[in-house]
Amino acid sequence: MKAPRVRVPWLIGRYLLAEFLRNFGGALVAITMLLTLGKVFEEINRVVRDGPPAWTVLAYFACRIPHNMTMAAPLSVLLGTLFTLARMLRSHELVAMRAGGVGQFAIAAPFLIPALLVSVGVLVFDETVLPWANLTRMRIRRTYIRPQNAREWQTALRAAAWTERGQLVYAEEANGETGVLRGVTIVEFAGRTRVARVDAASARPALRGTSGRARDGWRLEQAQAYRWTGNRVQLDLADRMSWPVAAGLEDFVREDKPVETQSMAELQEAIRSLRLAGKDYNEELVYYYFKWAFPCASFVVALLGLGIAFAFQASPREGPAKAFGVARFAAAGYIGLIQFGQALGVGGVLPAPVAAWIANVVFLGVGLAFLRRGWR
Repeated sequence: MKAPRVRVPWLIGRYLLAEFLRNFGGALVAITMLLTLGKVFEEINRVVRDGPPAWTVLAYFACRIPHNMTMAAPLSVLLGTLFTLARMLRSHELVAMRAGGVGQFAIAAPFLIPALLVSVGVLVFDETVLPWANLTRMRIRRTYIRPQNAREWQTALRAAAWTERGQLVYAEEANGETGVLRGVTIVEFAGRTRVARVDAASARPALRGTSGRARDGWRLEQAQAYRWTGNRVQLDLADRMSWPVAAGLEDFVREDKPVETQSMAELQEAIRSLRLAGKDYNEELVYYYFKWAFPCASFVVALLGLGIAFAFQASPREGPAKAFGVARFAAAGYIGLIQFGQALGVGGVLPAPVAAWIANVVFLGVGLAFLRRGWR
């Protein structure tokens, strides 16, 4: 006779939640520390080369912790789910709950609800704490670790800047040492209407003011300028051309933030600038959608972990080892599919939303398939 279904008692739900949170918290701390230590060993020689104060070195690496925490969250959810259910399988607690009439949804809820909250938390954390931490880290580097002025900053690639006059200036390369912009595109607007565009092989300030800004515009080399007057277009070609751009080198040459660490607002601004300049922005667009997709990974892997654990619940002795083996390959496949999707998206093979969400969609299906098999 089939056991009657009963509502999970509050004590059982609280017990499952407490076990999951304990394992999740331990995994999150351990993985975050491992990622941080990896960065310490990778960068420590460059950071201490000029003898900065010890507290700045500690603060510099501490500012990497928020990024590492967001990266560690999905794997921590998966490990927290598997560790909790594996112990319950070995002690036959899961079998006892099922035999006592506790339903699958009631057992799954203490895992899925926290995982959903973790997903929301990662999304909020990624847009608030992470940009602040990245900015603080860059300021510490510029001020204490390697003090630099604008002309000594590293070369910036794909740099764009808006001037006070509403000009959009884009450079494939902005070199702080030589003061030269290469692969330059200048777009001028009257309101929202484009009135002029200039493409040039290179540009340098025609005359610098005391503040280091281009007081008399920029001298362009191998330039072609398009000016729109109504529906008419005028084209000027010149080996040398002056253009009134009220911007200085410091507007372009700044320490680059990796695209994967930028906030949604920063990515939106970069996409807008590149689109108006007529440049490729696939990479920024893929990571913009990835900003939405990645936080959902915590919920997806929690569902995957539940499905794998339930699929091997019939063998309490061998089940946990098999579950961890399958989870290991699933996690590797998930990470690989994320990287594969990003590469195809940046290359323009897949639309950006598909490239960002493909891993979540595929492994959500895998998790549901395991869950259906286990619930049978």
